[in-house]
Amino acid sequence: MGVLDGKVALITGGGRGQGRAHAAMSAEGAEIVICDLDGQIDCIPYPMNSPGDMERTP
Repeated sequence: MGVLDGKVALITGGGRGQGRAHAAMSAEGAEIVICDLDGQIDCIPYPMNSPGDMERTP
């Protein structure tokens, strides 16, 4: 039994970084829903999620 059994987590930015780290909540029993953008947005000055990043999220 995990501490998050019966809980649902919506994780935005799940392709990498902090969002990917939060996906570990599934190991504690939470049902998770993960979403992220798949590509660069011109007005964002830092690198965004790449197409393969979500595949590496647990």
